[in-house]
Amino acid sequence: MAFSEHDIYRIFIDHRPRILGFLQQRLRCPDTAADLIQDIYLRLRLLKPPPNSEGEVRAWLYAVAANLSIDYLRAEKRHHDLLDHYLGGATEVDVSASPERSAQARDDWRQIESALAELPDLCADILYLSRIEGLSHAEIAARLGISLSWVEKQLARALLQCRQALDT
Repeated sequence: MAFSEHDIYRIFIDHRPRILGFLQQRLRCPDTAADLIQDIYLRLRLLKPPPNSEGEVRAWLYAVAANLSIDYLRAEKRHHDLLDHYLGGATEVDVSASPERSAQARDDWRQIESALAELPDLCADILYLSRIEGLSHAEIAARLGISLSWVEKQLARALLQCRQALDT
């Protein structure tokens, strides 16, 4: 017999503390883990067909938690790699820079980081493959299974968003 929606939510509530601990251990960030718990809660309605046992619900909950944490960590790495590539490591400091210039550089860093975080995943992937891995547009198109013109449009979009972030 399939579990009702009420039963599924009850199982989620019962296992929430353990899933939260699982996410905190993987991510080392309680706030991000809490955000992902909310995402899991919102995805409970997607659990189709209804499971037949509590074990199936638990397995689904942990699988979703693991996948969300992997996606989050990949996105964070991609964003940090892009920032390091374009702005250099945090240890690269111009000791001769004036306080005003240093403050401006920090502001620019935050604006670029914010712009990159707002990019759709595919757009960020294209930017990463182009600028970090050094792939040609044709290689990116082949790797991602998309058209060459789409690669070019998304790359232009990403670069424009970064430029606009610095112009504000």
